[in-house]
Amino acid sequence: MPGDDATGVAGGAKKPLHQTAKALLTEGHTALDAFLSCASAQVGQVILTYPYNLALVGILPGIALAVVWGLLNFYTLWLLIIIFLERKQRLIKKGEWYQGVDKQGYAVRKEITQYHDLITYTLGRWLGYFAQLVTAVFIFGVGIAQVVASASSQYAISPGNSKRTWALILGGFVVAPSLLPGFRDVRLLNLIALIGTNYSCLYFFVYAASHGIVSSAWTRGPQSLKAFFLGAAIVGTGSHSIQVEMMDAMRKPRKFTRAAFTAWVWNLVLLIPHSTAIILAFPNKALTQANVYSILPNSGWKTASVWLMLIHNIGAFTLHTNPLCYMWEKLIGTHHSSLWIKLPSRIPVLLAIWLVALALPFYGTMNSLFNAFTTGFNAFVLPCLAFNIHFRKAERREACPIQPPGILAARGWKPIFCLNWFLIVFMLVFPVGFGAWASVSTLIANIKTFHWFAACYQCPVKKVASPPVHHFAPAPAPFSNGTYIG
Repeated sequence: MPGDDATGVAGGAKKPLHQTAKALLTEGHTALDAFLSCASAQVGQVILTYPYNLALVGILPGIALAVVWGLLNFYTLWLLIIIFLERKQRLIKKGEWYQGVDKQGYAVRKEITQYHDLITYTLGRWLGYFAQLVTAVFIFGVGIAQVVASASSQYAISPGNSKRTWALILGGFVVAPSLLPGFRDVRLLNLIALIGTNYSCLYFFVYAASHGIVSSAWTRGPQSLKAFFLGAAIVGTGSHSIQVEMMDAMRKPRKFTRAAFTAWVWNLVLLIPHSTAIILAFPNKALTQANVYSILPNSGWKTASVWLMLIHNIGAFTLHTNPLCYMWEKLIGTHHSSLWIKLPSRIPVLLAIWLVALALPFYGTMNSLFNAFTTGFNAFVLPCLAFNIHFRKAERREACPIQPPGILAARGWKPIFCLNWFLIVFMLVFPVGFGAWASVSTLIANIKTFHWFAACYQCPVKKVASPPVHHFAPAPAPFSNGTYIG
């Protein structure tokens, strides 16, 4: 079908058993791999801080926001899929997409297609540079969140070291797997990561449900306008920064639509129940602790969850930072070099993420900040603008490999164009404008309170033992004859 990778010799050459096992565990180019990558990347960024942000927004408005935002996010992803397939189809006709055939008989891509490549293709070089900047900032922020989350979670079960110390210790383990070549090498990591998220969400839900609920928390709304937009930046999260690379890694990218939608539904089922249960059980703590582990008591179940989520954070870091590494490689000219040159060239980017994570360890605030500044542009404004500008010509609409269904295709696709213009204006005002205001003001307050390179952000205050109080008996009163009682 149009958009699918071509095959050479049917079946390719037979591989030895050890290579077959390696391919089974690492090679990811199917719809299942796309689902695993999408599910792992989407939930990994927010799972531990979702109860906090949902509490800031309010349970009922937060759930409504998550569903509506998710559907709109999927709609704009569908727009990007159309652009991707149209671009791929055009480059194949020009002979500029493939370079030879691999051992399995599949045509090999000349280079990895990224989000900003689609924006450059449709909107020109300068907006392509802007898209590249937005994507880099978003991915950089997600990488920071994974390092900070790992340190914060480990502190919850091992408070002997500060969160800053744990960030130093665990940072190397989190960033190292980003030296894997690409998205076709992370199947096993994704499987382990999803086991961790499913176990953790089940543990959060069961513990909170068994603790009891505060019924008034159901109808509690946001504490302030700032709190609402700070929480909405995560509850309404969504980004296409790494999904284009996931789709490009597939040999049949047309199947990416179903894989991405299934991953979104899966994550919604994971996030909403446990977050709601935590808020109902601990309504006041949920408003003050950005990491859910800070609310839960120590136990073997909690320790297992922390270690599984550490593995998941490693996987999420790898998935998100790979596109940033690709951009860096293209910038310094190592993208087409051999692996022993290309992979070490990524180290400066990874070290920079690690350093900023140490300098600004404000978990919930940093998550909201990067999402507010980038999600509006990345997930909505740029895809909608790219689609409207590129397909304004009738001949391009007629040659499009995917035709819009039903009413969306009426009158020369005008319903799509009108919806896109509305989303552009709305997203510039609310997520980008108000969300950035709430996040920046909160970050400034955090820096003033905890300072740069804070040792232990949101750690419980340790009680200082009071000095012993000595009670002295009063001197015995003398009798008139000079003797004492006592």
